[in-house]
Amino acid sequence: MKVIAELGINHRGSSRIAEQLIDIAADAGAWGAKFQYRAKDGFYQSTTEIGDEILSREIDDSYIEPEDILRLAGMIKQKGMAAGISFFKFSDSADFGSAIAEFDFFKVPSAELRNEALIDALAGLGKPLILSTGGHSEEDIFNAIESTRSIPDVYYLHCISNYPVLLGNQQMGFIRTLREKTEAPIGYSSHDQDWEVCLVAAANGATVFERHLTMDKHGKGIDDSSSSDPDEFRRLCKLINAYPTVQGNARREINQGERINMQNLGSSLYASRQIEVGDLLSQDNVVVKAPRKGLTWADVARKKLGAVKRPIAAGTAVTDLHFTDPKPPLSSKLVAFCDERQLSIPLRLHDAKALQTRFPIRNNELHLSYGEVRSFKSEMAANLSLLDLTRHYSIHIPDYIDSKTLIDPLASDDAVRDGSNDMIATCVDLALELESRTGAAVPIVGSFSRLLPDGKTATYQTLQETLDRLGRKRSAPIYPQWLPRIAWYFGGADVLDMFCGSDDVDIVKSIGMELCLDLSHLILSANYEKADWREWCNELMPLARHLHIADAVGIDGEGIEFGRGDLGDPGPFLDGSVRKVLEVWQGHLSEGDGFETAIRQLGEK
Repeated sequence: MKVIAELGINHRGSSRIAEQLIDIAADAGAWGAKFQYRAKDGFYQSTTEIGDEILSREIDDSYIEPEDILRLAGMIKQKGMAAGISFFKFSDSADFGSAIAEFDFFKVPSAELRNEALIDALAGLGKPLILSTGGHSEEDIFNAIESTRSIPDVYYLHCISNYPVLLGNQQMGFIRTLREKTEAPIGYSSHDQDWEVCLVAAANGATVFERHLTMDKHGKGIDDSSSSDPDEFRRLCKLINAYPTVQGNARREINQGERINMQNLGSSLYASRQIEVGDLLSQDNVVVKAPRKGLTWADVARKKLGAVKRPIAAGTAVTDLHFTDPKPPLSSKLVAFCDERQLSIPLRLHDAKALQTRFPIRNNELHLSYGEVRSFKSEMAANLSLLDLTRHYSIHIPDYIDSKTLIDPLASDDAVRDGSNDMIATCVDLALELESRTGAAVPIVGSFSRLLPDGKTATYQTLQETLDRLGRKRSAPIYPQWLPRIAWYFGGADVLDMFCGSDDVDIVKSIGMELCLDLSHLILSANYEKADWREWCNELMPLARHLHIADAVGIDGEGIEFGRGDLGDPGPFLDGSVRKVLEVWQGHLSEGDGFETAIRQLGEK
């Protein structure tokens, strides 16, 4: 999807205003920006009609010299956009001399769609050529398509040449007709009062969007009313650039946020009393309650489940496991493989015993809820009794300090900051207690995603000082983890702006911030930025003191099975002295089936 900022005559002949418009277009995420050019003298033969007189005066007042346009085109390109220009007469291009080659694309405006000499001359410059079709009949438009089929890189824009186009006059279905006539890209040149109709164009198959950009859409310029102001243009770019991912692949796939919500919002069967081996489920021994941690009555019927094969304690969610024989522990060969490479799996307090029984490996990472952290604060010994203290541990600080608040030790709100610091301090207390009992260091990992108003560099520096004070000075280093751009917080998606971009890579390197490198998050964040995650990985790996390993795909496909995403061979990441946690999404379910699959994939090659 390509959004082009048409600067037209909205710069009023001022290079300073043109620079502002270019900055706005680049910050908004436009693919390109373009000028219109008419030679200074002689464009109009006469101005006896009032429309000609108004337009001629506007054009004269908005003239910018070719050398200034070329400088501005260079600015466009420096900001990562394509620089384009429209000509109404090919002779006007001579004003740019050989520097005409500096432009990345050319456009033939609607008024000159049947100007074959102009089209042929611009096509001869060897750059992409855009033809706008406003004000022409179907016959003229189809003839223009036929006569330009030999141009190798041509685009056609549906257009209604009113200024502005009132809602209801767009004839957007014609975009589908154009798509049937040519395999070339079809777009939309928008002069609408309502920029949102560009989304209708996208729904009809447009992939190129030209929209006039102005500083003031209520200004006195003749194009202002058919343009977008900076805020509108930013929204346009945001939605059009996201359109392919919003549209999807015509399949319905459940995202991780939905899975979390279905668990939190749904209900399932819980044992209302002790259920013994051989018993059948009935209204007498189960109740339906939230959250959905187990089976529903529909699941039981669909799977034709009979008598349970394992006892179910009162208050326990009924799961598939209760209808299966106990699963054998991980083989000694795979246990040795995990221990040699310091592979770890995540544990929660409620499943620690079951997972440590099935996975007798040396390393585990405690993923604690905010409630569990508070319980450790008040009942440290009781909670430690739930863990095998012959193992080695790392700790993942909760993302939340309560049901509505993300952890943020830098928050301006006293309650949030103090609650976050208390949460972190308790995790440090736990780490020191575990270290004293197990004899092994306990790395601490946390997700920190909230920026200070002072900007990124100041936020990172302040965060590093805070974590050093809370952790390192107590001999328990805290490593912030690399994050995805799209995070599943509060049952929905939150777009983050820390530990997830190329600028974050630079800042982390510049201050030497040690971190937990989550490879799955790294892939997702790089994909969001259309960057090569391997390049980021090479830059960040020297700072990694802890690893989370899982595959990933797209911008939100986190923790998927090895081989199904962009990670490739995970083998090279298994070397080195740091601990590596297998962050397989919901790998803990069914007594850790996902973890066992991942370990077998790694250890049985």
